[in-house]
Amino acid sequence: MSRLKLRLGDLAAELALPLEGDPDRTVTGVASLEEAGPDDLVFARTSAMNEALAVCPAQAVVAGEDVDVGDRTALRSDDPGRDFFHAAGLLLPDPRPPAGVDSNATVHPEAEVDPSAAIGPHCAVGAGARVGARSVLHPGVVLYDNVEIGDDCVLHARCVVAGGSRVGDRVILQPGVVVGGDGFGYVGGSDGGLQKMPHVGRVRIEDDVEVGAGSTIDRGTLDDTVIGRGTKIDNLVQIAHNVRIGERCVVVSQAGIAGSTQLGNGVVVLAQAGLVGHIEVGDNAFIGPQSGVHKDVSEGARILGSPQRAERRFHREMAALGRLPELFRRVRNLERGDSEDS
Repeated sequence: MSRLKLRLGDLAAELALPLEGDPDRTVTGVASLEEAGPDDLVFARTSAMNEALAVCPAQAVVAGEDVDVGDRTALRSDDPGRDFFHAAGLLLPDPRPPAGVDSNATVHPEAEVDPSAAIGPHCAVGAGARVGARSVLHPGVVLYDNVEIGDDCVLHARCVVAGGSRVGDRVILQPGVVVGGDGFGYVGGSDGGLQKMPHVGRVRIEDDVEVGAGSTIDRGTLDDTVIGRGTKIDNLVQIAHNVRIGERCVVVSQAGIAGSTQLGNGVVVLAQAGLVGHIEVGDNAFIGPQSGVHKDVSEGARILGSPQRAERRFHREMAALGRLPELFRRVRNLERGDSEDS
């Protein structure tokens, strides 16, 4: 990763943060308080980090309002973590391959690739596919026929986009993502076995979505599978056919969403949660880790457990479960006629 050298005065102006100290001091990287060197930028959220900051050699810090920065140059922030990572993106920009089509890539004559896009080695771009301006396909990416990739997208190594899928602008697909494969859909066959259900829908991924490594999003049977604007999907997530996920949702690793389920806007689904098919989850709902969701979830609800329970009920049940051994002991004593304290 390339490293830049930035004046803190320029960095403060870019981030719209007030600066305390020397605007001409420069930084060349970012690091934790424990690993930083003198030329690194660090961050400290609250005064609880004062002790660690005091022994840190870094001379530049993104700091909360109550942090004692000593004689360091400080960018004051009401959200130091957020602004620090914005600064990291400026200091350590991701390398971008040069525009053009690698000689070892295969692009169908009927495909449309913007001249500013970069198509890496061993990529395959099918007939009627479109790759937008400044988008990057890293090695081994496969776009089936009639797939559309918007502007400023990044598709990492060995992604597969099939089924005429539509991908919006500024979308990131991490390595190994599969978009547009057929869902797990079968009907009973005349011989008593299973007959594959045809899938003629697509996947539509709206702008500013990121999908983590190894995740899969199945195309719809008749209608499209839709991922709303700004949604973030972690690694190893399964999203089945005809699912519709709203805007600004978060779906964390190893979660699974079965077919035709709909999520509203701002929904959070934590790790290893499983949602059955054909249910609706309201806006801003929260589904806790390893939850088994078998019915609709109302707007703003907080769900935990398998089967699902409201958060407060779940915590009450878990507290009661911890008291069971003592209750069993008391019942045994009562059955024997012993005193409860014996």
